[in-house]
Amino acid sequence: MKEYAARNDSKFLKRRLYQEPDDPVGTIHRDPFQRDRDRILHSRAFRRMMHKTQIFNANKGDHYRNRLTHTLEVSQIARSIGKDLGLNDELVEAIALGHDVGHTPFGHIGERTLGKILMDGIDLRDKKICVIHEDFKHNFQSLRVVDTLESRCEKYMGINLTFATREGILKHTKCIKKKTEKPYLYGASLNLSDIDLEAPSITLEGQTVAIADEIAQCTHDLEDGVRSGIIGFNELLKQPLVKDCMERYGIEPNRHSDAPAYETRSFIIKHLVGFLISDVDKTSRKKIDAYIEKTSKKDGDYLFTESCITFSDEVDKKRTKLQKWVNNKIIRSEEISISDSKSEYFIRQMFKAFYQHPLELPDYVLKRYCRLSENIKDFNRDLLDDDMIEKMQYDSLFIRLIADHIGGMTDQYASRTYKKLYYPDYI
Repeated sequence: MKEYAARNDSKFLKRRLYQEPDDPVGTIHRDPFQRDRDRILHSRAFRRMMHKTQIFNANKGDHYRNRLTHTLEVSQIARSIGKDLGLNDELVEAIALGHDVGHTPFGHIGERTLGKILMDGIDLRDKKICVIHEDFKHNFQSLRVVDTLESRCEKYMGINLTFATREGILKHTKCIKKKTEKPYLYGASLNLSDIDLEAPSITLEGQTVAIADEIAQCTHDLEDGVRSGIIGFNELLKQPLVKDCMERYGIEPNRHSDAPAYETRSFIIKHLVGFLISDVDKTSRKKIDAYIEKTSKKDGDYLFTESCITFSDEVDKKRTKLQKWVNNKIIRSEEISISDSKSEYFIRQMFKAFYQHPLELPDYVLKRYCRLSENIKDFNRDLLDDDMIEKMQYDSLFIRLIADHIGGMTDQYASRTYKKLYYPDYI
């Protein structure tokens, strides 16, 4: 590894929320970020991503990406960049595998819907309910998942990851709201000590995952859009970034067919990934060198306060234009509009049901509420009398836990839950 890579022996980067030995008795030696990666891989939230929408839901077909395959592609791209730049491969992989564990069912519409509910509430006859004036953002939720919602022992909540992994997961996308230019609000439910929400990740590994996520979205969502027919292949060929890529690699589409073969589409997308990785690598080397020349180490660590893993200005302008074009084509399509509308309705109705009738929630959610609010360890449903339920409905913790429960659902489980809540048993 290069001198600017995150070090496995860094006391600042490897510290955890709860102190634990580096190598517990009876285990083989593993570096701290390797342990993080393994804990994420074995988490329930990681497995659930297999059944969460990326762009198109599972009914669309077997070859469309889901949240898990997207995560694996981000990991591959990030590791390719990180290995070439001499970064800490295990930290790169840990951040990449954990970056989206806080995503909701049904893609980004789930995130937006839960955010609106928590911030603005839901209409119920003559009043608004569920207003706690907090946000729901998937990168913050990913941190909440690994810090409190997953578990590995009885002593504490969460899977106790290192600071570097936690900070990288949070920083894989922006932490500042465009409208207010202030950080997203999560109340006191997150430990954000030593994390500057307005700055990029302090490790190059965290910055690498952030840009790998952008590359994956730009290229792989584009491929799914072309496969679906929402994006026309001939339209794609007119995009400036695609033109540059084809010229660089000498790619010529089949001009004797109105329907280019899958191999041709795949060939272009594959090279577009390589084209963007190459640009990031070339640009980042210069920025890293320039940063190191003007800074000094802190306790042997390089802590980066500027974005050093970036695209070149020219490529970034074209990539941004391509990404915006892809998003508009897909999001504004009839198919995605219908899917998003149904998904928003499902989530709102489930939230309303759980709020009005808390006993419809599973035991583990109710038990969690009782433990956190009342310090009740021996939970049973008899505790939830009318007075307790009324108290819960005015408690922001309870409302946040409903959001956690719905946000953790897979597409299929959310659909089944909606049917169970609202469909008569004889249908």
